[in-house]
Amino acid sequence: MLKTLKALLGLAQREDATSDELNPSLPAAQAELAAAREAQAAAEQAYRGSLLGGNEAETLRLDAARREASVRIDRATALIEALRERLAEARDREAEAERVAEYEAARVQADDARRALAEHYDSMATDLVRLMEVVARAEMELQRVNADLPRGAERIQSVEHTVRDIPAGPDEVLSETEVELWVEVGQTTPGTFDQDNVYKTGPGRGVIKIRGIPLTECIQVELRKFTEQQVLLGSSRQVVFPLHSRISLPGFRAGEPAIWKAMDALAKPSEIVKRIENLRFGLLPEPVEAAPTPTKPRRKLIAEPGAQPVQALPKSPPTREYRGPFGGPENDPGDAKRVELA
Repeated sequence: MLKTLKALLGLAQREDATSDELNPSLPAAQAELAAAREAQAAAEQAYRGSLLGGNEAETLRLDAARREASVRIDRATALIEALRERLAEARDREAEAERVAEYEAARVQADDARRALAEHYDSMATDLVRLMEVVARAEMELQRVNADLPRGAERIQSVEHTVRDIPAGPDEVLSETEVELWVEVGQTTPGTFDQDNVYKTGPGRGVIKIRGIPLTECIQVELRKFTEQQVLLGSSRQVVFPLHSRISLPGFRAGEPAIWKAMDALAKPSEIVKRIENLRFGLLPEPVEAAPTPTKPRRKLIAEPGAQPVQALPKSPPTREYRGPFGGPENDPGDAKRVELA
């Protein structure tokens, strides 16, 4: 304990002690204070017990012991206060050292950034303008050759949109159901007519009922099988604004003319090249990008593989003269039966 106390006293007197050294010293000093209080209580009890014993020398010795224990308590208390002060000073000193280090690092980083900006801005801005010129000249050439393509050749796609646009995402099929729907003659898909308005004339055949028109003159339909899908449409194609309409490069120093000011997004490649060649730039408002619209599931019908348009059946001769909209087979069960048998 004496060795530990001596070390603690020496640490409390060091002005350069670190917080890592001082942090564990406080519990040790507090343990010393607790031990000193226990020793002082024991010495006080022994002293009082000797007062009636008649041994003067022993009483004086115990009195000295209890006074020594009190001094030990005072020393431990002072030690704890000194260590707390040293710890606060060390933390403040270390925090200041950290601030100084961060300050110096930031100053060096700022000096490097200033040097890089001064050395590279003009050349990088010029390179961007040259890049826009390369793209614009290529677009000019594409417009020229696409206007008079060789036989069988496909149009050459735009340089910038081919590289920068994001294609549309694939559709996601949520569910599939087999359905049977009526299809008009000459079509492969149901169309928009009311499926419930079909009058069945035979197995898989029927006509679309039209008020006032004989069934034999109505549009023929055929019952076809389809795969009905609930489809969540994929993301739409994302088209970028061209660089010449989004880039703005001010002059490096105050008062210097702009190296490049944004042009209209619909500016022609020839206009871009002309502006670059003349080195006289004008600023136009930048277009505002439209917010993407949310996608919702849509109904999608897929015909059977190899489906052909519905073919018309030959018309059957009438079995009786037309008697108006209220005298046809639809109101005469006997006539309807004859039509089905035919």
